[in-house]
Parts: sequence; C-alpha cells; structure tokens
Amino acid sequence: MPSFQPLNTRLITPEKVLFEGEVSSLVAPAVDGMLGVLGGHAPLMAAMGSGVLKLTVGSGQSYYAVSGGFLQVKDNSVIVLADKAVDGAGVNLSEEQSKLTRLEKSYGNAVERDEKRRLGAELEESRAVVSAAEKSMQ
Repeated sequence: MPSFQPLNTRLITPEKVLFEGEVSSLVAPAVDGMLGVLGGHAPLMAAMGSGVLKLTVGSGQSYYAVSGGFLQVKDNSVIVLADKAVDGAGVNLSEEQSKLTRLEKSYGNAVERDEKRRLGAELEESRAVVSAAEKSMQ
C-alpha cells in the first residue's frame, strides 16, 4: 500500500497568496470538468474554470471560489494561479446571495449579446462564491 504523500499547495491571485501549505487532496474546477489531485499525481497543467476549489487539510476542508487561471501539478507540488479567488470562510453569505439574485435578474433582462456574456461570467463567479461560503459553513 502506498504511503500518504502530502501535496505542497499554493493558491495565488494577482493580489495575494490565499493559501500556502500541505494538503492531502484537492478538487479543482478545470475548464473541461472537475479535477482531483492526490499525492504522487503525474505532472500536468490545466486551465481553470469558475467553481469551487476544495482543499483537504488534515481532517477538514477549505473551500475557495476560483475563476480563471491555471493549475500545475509537479513533484507533489500544486500551484493554482487564479485570476480571482475568494476564501469561502470569509464570505458574508446573505450579501452574496443578494448579489446573486440581482445578477440573475439583470441577466434575465439583458438583451445585448455582450452584456449577456459579461453577466453570465459574473453569475458563474457569484454562484461559486455562494457555494464556497455554504460549504465552509457545514
């Protein structure tokens, strides 16, 4: 049976490092689906989509809403370079749910293609923030 190999993991945005430490696993939203990584994973690069990044640290989990960027796995190290990321534990859930409701209404009322595209991306990001916040509360 293989021994546990921790993953040295960093979550970085253009503004700051949101997480740096060892995790036992992570699940990330890639553009073509969810991607799970355990210690000993083969090297890879993946483009990130919008969604919830789940980090398993010890016996607990941390959840981050991420959008865009890249993920690299190499030599039991994972680097997530996200265009945007929010720690679900630090989110005011009621404010984010209100924002999501406003965005859904605006999206439904949008007529122009560019506005629909922009609001669609904002909706996807807002849904990820709400989901990360809800999961962090469990």
